[in-house]
Amino acid sequence: MRRVLLLVFLIVPLLFTAVTDAGVYKWTDESGKTHYTDSPPPGRKAQEVKLQVKSLSGPAVVSKTNAPVAATRPKIRLFSAVWCGYCKLAKTHLARRGVAFEELDVEQSATGRDEYRRLDGRGVPVILVGDQRMDGFDPAALDVMLKNAGY
Repeated sequence: MRRVLLLVFLIVPLLFTAVTDAGVYKWTDESGKTHYTDSPPPGRKAQEVKLQVKSLSGPAVVSKTNAPVAATRPKIRLFSAVWCGYCKLAKTHLARRGVAFEELDVEQSATGRDEYRRLDGRGVPVILVGDQRMDGFDPAALDVMLKNAGY
């Protein structure tokens, strides 16, 4: 039994590493729309995008920031990247709840990149709700954060 557990603890992280190290490809279709995919499209010219920011795929981590607590409902800020699936899930979740938020792309926006660095971001998404911070995405934990902020 111990050998099985040891093998699981040694092999499972390697499987996740292989998945997270997959490439991201950028290509443009006939109508001029840009797409990002995890594999190059067959028969099309695609550029491999070198990612400098990691997507946070583990459990989301909620913490407090040093931001002052507002008397009214605080604004919500989402630090993201266009290729990040967890960022898309977070945006969809906020939209379904009817919650307004500010999105800052950490790769395409100088302001987003600078603020992300100031926050010592280690991956995306990073979600700020007042003085609460979530690294990664967990819908239930985000709902608790929103409730604590009066949403």
